[in-house]
Amino acid sequence: MATLHYTSGGSGADIATAGFNLADVSSVDQLNALPAGMKGLVWLGETNGTTASFIQKVTPFIGNPKVFGFFLVDEPDPTGKWGTYASAENLKAESDWIHSHLPGTKTYITMMSLGTSANPDFSNTYNPANTHIDYFGVDAYPVRTGGVIDYNMIDRYVAAAKAAGIPVSQMIPGYQAFGGGNYNTDTGGKYVVPTAAQEQTIIDHFAKLVPSPAFDYAYAWGSQQGDTALGQSPALKAFFLQHNKSVDNLDHSGDAPAPTTTPPVISTPSTSAPSTVTSPSHHVFNGTGSADVIHGTTGADTMIGYGYNDTYYVNNAGDKVVELAGSGRDTVLASVTYALSTGSAIERLATTNPSGTAAIDLTGNEFSQTVTGNAGNNVINGRGGHDILRGGGGNDVFVFDSVLKTGDVAKVADFSVIHDKIQLDHNVFTGLHVGPLAAGQFHVGASAHDSTDHIIYNSSTGALYFDSDGIGGAHQIQFAALSHHLPLTASSFTVA
Repeated sequence: MATLHYTSGGSGADIATAGFNLADVSSVDQLNALPAGMKGLVWLGETNGTTASFIQKVTPFIGNPKVFGFFLVDEPDPTGKWGTYASAENLKAESDWIHSHLPGTKTYITMMSLGTSANPDFSNTYNPANTHIDYFGVDAYPVRTGGVIDYNMIDRYVAAAKAAGIPVSQMIPGYQAFGGGNYNTDTGGKYVVPTAAQEQTIIDHFAKLVPSPAFDYAYAWGSQQGDTALGQSPALKAFFLQHNKSVDNLDHSGDAPAPTTTPPVISTPSTSAPSTVTSPSHHVFNGTGSADVIHGTTGADTMIGYGYNDTYYVNNAGDKVVELAGSGRDTVLASVTYALSTGSAIERLATTNPSGTAAIDLTGNEFSQTVTGNAGNNVINGRGGHDILRGGGGNDVFVFDSVLKTGDVAKVADFSVIHDKIQLDHNVFTGLHVGPLAAGQFHVGASAHDSTDHIIYNSSTGALYFDSDGIGGAHQIQFAALSHHLPLTASSFTVA
């Protein structure tokens, strides 16, 4: 039996009266106001991937121990014909971002059948393999007008979900707890509020098919379409109080208090100097809203800025820095090989010691950054955007492995023909073979001069181009800018 019980559309205080201990929340204030021992399932309603809107909604919840998970979207539709359009790829990006930034936190959607109640169909929609989502709501609502209640509808929905690649262990049973109003069934009738006996039959039916769900979902506490919902039914509230209390609830002895907006250890900033914050290992660490200097000391810490020009010191490859776009000009200084997280709007990534000789590799993200190595042998990768890349001395490698886009031109500010290399990904630069770049595939000039020229260096402007077919019909695309008049040859390039 489930030990977490969820219903949507009610406050924590209200749903607690019927024994529910997993609440529908959409803000940190709502989450922190939940009664002791109650967890929150955060409603997002996001389907477009890791957009600024998505990141802005999720970030305030990082590190809050009252978060159980995130409800990404209700009944997404991969066709867009009957519900909110969402691609599996976008939902996967959202789920992966949440798992990366909030380890242990769950992601959830409810499933929309593209068939009928007589023949439900979830094929070619969503499953753990194509979305990395943790839990999938399967809700069959059999109590309706028109005759005998078809409880076997529940069997058909569960079977269809299994056929679509959703394991029983990742299904969440959805119990009908509403009726009437403007909701219509697929057979032209209306839903009817279940009696206590009918509700018990629904639950018993699900229990045989999905015996140990992570939580169960009584839909719904609040009315949405003029219907009579759980919150307006004293009989159903009494029923669910008995049901929810009849199983062992969570052991809440380990619940931590909700975090405050300040980190565990922080010095009060003055008007003339930024605040300096030091975090114990494996902690989430929030800035103050001023120009902070944040140190992650040991372990894989999460550091979050809240505006102004923040500086982050990272010494663990697992450290995560979270910054929203438009939140100042921010710097990450790394003493280890480090890659910025997707969606983190950092403007400058560099090593902590510019004169150091340790081999530290630095990787940016989809935003535009200045990425600077040290005096050692560095691998520098901008990863898209209009980047400025500096090796900083030593024998450096500048990597280009992101999809080429017009305008995404990285300036390699200090490329040395003697010491440095440019590494091209053969999956991006199609037609190039792994290994040293063939001499015949490189040309110095404004454009290709034969069909084998794929990498073109315009020595007059410093522009570096890729041409997929030489003098064919495809347009060359600039992906980098070097200094003018370098004695560049094919030997400056490798293909990986």
